[in-house]
Amino acid sequence: MKQLSHFREYGLRPFCDQLNLRFIEVFYGYDPGTWKSSLPHNRLICILESDGESFFQDADETIPLTADTAVLVPAFHEITHHQNDSMHLLSIHFALELYCGVDILTQRKHLWQERNPERTLRIRRMTEHPERLHLTATLRTLCWDAILRSLDSAPELENHNLLPSYTRYEALFEFLLHNCHAGIDVGQMADVLRMNKETFIKNFIRDTGIPPKQFFNRLLVDRASRLLSGTDRTIREIALELEFCNEFYFSRFFRNHLGISPREYRKRYQMNPEKSLLPDSLL
Repeated sequence: MKQLSHFREYGLRPFCDQLNLRFIEVFYGYDPGTWKSSLPHNRLICILESDGESFFQDADETIPLTADTAVLVPAFHEITHHQNDSMHLLSIHFALELYCGVDILTQRKHLWQERNPERTLRIRRMTEHPERLHLTATLRTLCWDAILRSLDSAPELENHNLLPSYTRYEALFEFLLHNCHAGIDVGQMADVLRMNKETFIKNFIRDTGIPPKQFFNRLLVDRASRLLSGTDRTIREIALELEFCNEFYFSRFFRNHLGISPREYRKRYQMNPEKSLLPDSLL
């Protein structure tokens, strides 16, 4: 039997074994209003019905939100929502992780959009028959299909050296998984890898495309957002758990990265079984 050369040549087996698509939350329905958002995870937003007057806007473009349109919004990408009462949508919040907390779609620089009526029909069939297996398989198919279709406009995601580059920092990622709090600095991160600080910063930017401080801040914001949306702990308790000196410094840090306060974030995105499409076992 002939083996696909790319599987060996590009080291796809470890890449496939390592890559994980993880659901954060799924919302279905109407969400009118005008606001800005920048979330610590990716969003696939599928428009089922719209009168054409709604749109998304970022620094580069304005995307009209017509029926059957899907928009892929990378993590930490700021958009302005203009959504009226007629817009019915499915919004899938997810992470595409090479290591726990390391989302490769953060390398994507732009929004992706596509109009496809077949996608809308698939979503309607899913909501008519929301059995756990059918629901999970359809959500995964929708996400993977959008990721694959978006690759032509995101050549940075087709970097076959991505896994070897990230593997160099596996010990660091494991350390941060268990030590993600405000007391960590770049010097400590360098110490984990037994490197001097300047060399570590230079190598990390070369291999990942972002400074280590920015990378860590994103991990910290992601953890904070999960505690806000997935628990009933007070903002003060979350600030203390993440080792901020007080809740006011935590709130300022959170707002600087996502553009809204922790209280506003919780109000909009706290997990609600009545709004969510995900079975309890997947939340």
